[in-house]
Amino acid sequence: MLQLCVEAQGASRAGGSINQAKRARKPQFGDYPVKEIYKGRVARVRLDSPRARMFRTRLREGSRSGPNFAGHYAVVIWGCGTGCAQMGVVDSKTGRVYFPPVEWMDIPDMEDEQSRSKFFRLDSKLLVITKSNYDMERSYTAYYYLFDKNRFRLLRKAEERHPEEPEQPGN
Repeated sequence: MLQLCVEAQGASRAGGSINQAKRARKPQFGDYPVKEIYKGRVARVRLDSPRARMFRTRLREGSRSGPNFAGHYAVVIWGCGTGCAQMGVVDSKTGRVYFPPVEWMDIPDMEDEQSRSKFFRLDSKLLVITKSNYDMERSYTAYYYLFDKNRFRLLRKAEERHPEEPEQPGN
């Protein structure tokens, strides 16, 4: 009996190191592909929660152009103060609204698809949310979520650093 317990502990430790290795690697967008991209008519936003009603204008305006995330969802982001943003995810098929578990986040660069693709993509269920730590090391907390079956599942939470910016000539 004791031998079985020791072997089971060893097996769980071995499995644990495999899981730790998986967790050590940042989730990649290609690891969470969608099966199809929705190209139909965009559904009207359903305002069936107090929070959705509170942000109805932003949700309606931001989701009009159709899906930009996970095949048939529209990520909508709006400011909530200096350096602060909030997010809603609207299902382009049903109009249902989902909010991530993180209340606020850094304002991501949303100017073009290449900039947005650091945080979310149309062909992937992975969503990355960052929150600055406002420290001298330029660190932030990154939350990697899998959005699947209308739920956000935290895959990884990690302290990360922005890459050093090259010095500009004349500085």
